[in-house]
Amino acid sequence: MPIYEFRCEICGLVFEKIQKMDDPWPPCPKCGAEKVFKLPSIFGFTDAASFRSEREQAILKRARDYLIDGKVKDAQRFLTKAQEYVKTDRINKLSEALHQRQPVKGAFVSRTELVVTKKKD
Repeated sequence: MPIYEFRCEICGLVFEKIQKMDDPWPPCPKCGAEKVFKLPSIFGFTDAASFRSEREQAILKRARDYLIDGKVKDAQRFLTKAQEYVKTDRINKLSEALHQRQPVKGAFVSRTELVVTKKKD
Protein backbone atom coordinates (compact mmCIF):
# COMPACT_ATOMS: atom_id res chain seq x y z
CA MET A 1 0.00 0.00 0.00
CA PRO A 2 1.37 3.41 -0.94
CA ILE A 3 1.93 6.36 1.38
CA TYR A 4 -0.05 9.44 0.42
CA GLU A 5 0.53 12.97 1.65
CA PHE A 6 -2.45 15.21 2.43
CA ARG A 7 -2.97 18.83 3.49
CA CYS A 8 -5.91 20.16 5.47
CA GLU A 9 -7.56 23.25 3.97
CA ILE A 10 -8.80 24.43 7.37
CA CYS A 11 -5.74 24.24 9.66
CA GLY A 12 -3.00 23.70 7.03
CA LEU A 13 -1.62 20.51 8.61
CA VAL A 14 0.36 18.29 6.26
CA PHE A 15 0.12 14.60 7.12
CA GLU A 16 0.83 11.21 5.59
CA LYS A 17 -1.50 8.25 5.41
CA ILE A 18 -0.97 4.68 4.24
CA GLN A 19 -4.05 3.61 2.32
CA LYS A 20 -5.29 1.85 -0.79
CA MET A 21 -5.84 3.76 -3.98
CA ASP A 22 -9.63 3.31 -3.81
CA ASP A 23 -10.03 4.45 -0.19
CA PRO A 24 -11.68 7.85 0.41
CA TRP A 25 -9.45 10.66 1.61
CA PRO A 26 -9.02 10.65 5.39
CA PRO A 27 -10.12 13.46 7.71
CA CYS A 28 -7.55 15.78 9.25
CA PRO A 29 -6.05 14.19 12.39
CA LYS A 30 -5.68 17.61 14.09
CA CYS A 31 -9.03 19.33 13.52
CA GLY A 32 -11.11 16.47 12.07
CA ALA A 33 -12.14 18.46 8.99
CA GLU A 34 -13.09 16.56 5.86
CA LYS A 35 -11.64 19.28 3.60
CA VAL A 36 -8.27 17.77 2.75
CA PHE A 37 -6.53 17.51 -0.58
CA LYS A 38 -3.85 15.16 -1.78
CA LEU A 39 -0.43 16.68 -2.40
CA PRO A 40 1.57 15.65 -5.44
CA SER A 41 4.10 13.01 -4.47
CA ILE A 42 7.76 13.44 -5.21
CA PHE A 43 9.69 10.22 -5.42
CA GLY A 44 13.26 9.45 -6.17
CA PHE A 45 14.79 6.61 -8.10
CA THR A 46 18.14 5.73 -9.58
CA ASP A 47 18.24 4.58 -13.13
CA ALA A 48 20.72 1.80 -13.86
CA ALA A 49 21.86 3.54 -17.04
CA SER A 50 22.68 6.77 -15.21
CA PHE A 51 24.62 4.81 -12.57
CA ARG A 52 26.70 3.08 -15.26
CA SER A 53 27.29 6.42 -16.98
CA GLU A 54 28.51 8.02 -13.74
CA ARG A 55 30.85 5.08 -13.07
CA GLU A 56 32.16 5.24 -16.63
CA GLN A 57 32.83 8.98 -16.34
CA ALA A 58 34.67 8.49 -13.03
CA ILE A 59 36.84 5.72 -14.50
CA LEU A 60 37.69 7.74 -17.61
CA LYS A 61 38.52 10.79 -15.48
CA ARG A 62 40.91 8.80 -13.30
CA ALA A 63 42.58 7.25 -16.36
CA ARG A 64 42.92 10.73 -17.88
CA ASP A 65 44.54 11.97 -14.66
CA TYR A 66 47.08 9.15 -14.88
CA LEU A 67 47.82 10.07 -18.50
CA ILE A 68 48.19 13.77 -17.70
CA ASP A 69 50.76 12.85 -15.06
CA GLY A 70 52.60 10.72 -17.62
CA LYS A 71 51.82 7.43 -15.87
CA VAL A 72 50.82 5.34 -18.89
CA LYS A 73 51.51 1.98 -17.22
CA ASP A 74 49.39 2.95 -14.21
CA ALA A 75 46.57 3.99 -16.54
CA GLN A 76 46.81 0.66 -18.40
CA ARG A 77 46.75 -1.30 -15.15
CA PHE A 78 43.81 0.74 -13.82
CA LEU A 79 41.76 0.32 -17.01
CA THR A 80 42.44 -3.43 -17.11
CA LYS A 81 41.09 -3.74 -13.58
CA ALA A 82 38.15 -1.43 -14.32
CA GLN A 83 37.11 -3.52 -17.34
CA GLU A 84 36.30 -6.42 -15.02
CA TYR A 85 33.63 -4.37 -13.24
CA VAL A 86 32.36 -1.83 -15.77
CA LYS A 87 32.08 -3.09 -19.34
CA THR A 88 31.49 -0.19 -21.71
CA ASP A 89 32.74 0.55 -25.21
CA ARG A 90 34.55 3.77 -24.27
CA ILE A 91 36.57 2.06 -21.54
CA ASN A 92 37.38 -0.87 -23.84
CA LYS A 93 38.52 1.44 -26.66
CA LEU A 94 40.76 3.49 -24.38
CA SER A 95 42.25 0.38 -22.83
CA GLU A 96 42.99 -1.15 -26.25
CA ALA A 97 44.54 2.11 -27.47
CA LEU A 98 46.82 2.25 -24.42
CA HIS A 99 47.90 -1.38 -24.77
CA GLN A 100 48.80 -0.84 -28.44
CA ARG A 101 50.81 2.26 -27.58
CA GLN A 102 54.56 1.67 -27.57
CA PRO A 103 56.86 3.68 -25.32
CA VAL A 104 59.35 5.97 -26.99
CA LYS A 105 62.92 4.66 -26.55
CA GLY A 106 65.45 7.04 -25.08
CA ALA A 107 63.04 9.92 -24.66
CA PHE A 108 60.93 11.37 -21.94
CA VAL A 109 57.88 13.57 -21.82
CA SER A 110 58.34 17.06 -20.52
CA ARG A 111 55.66 19.55 -19.74
CA THR A 112 55.96 23.15 -20.76
CA GLU A 113 56.10 25.53 -17.86
CA LEU A 114 55.48 29.22 -17.66
CA VAL A 115 58.61 31.18 -16.81
CA VAL A 116 58.17 34.75 -15.62
CA THR A 117 61.21 36.96 -15.83
CA LYS A 118 61.55 40.48 -14.63
CA LYS A 119 62.68 42.92 -17.27
CA LYS A 120 65.68 44.97 -16.25
CA ASP A 121 65.59 48.69 -16.85
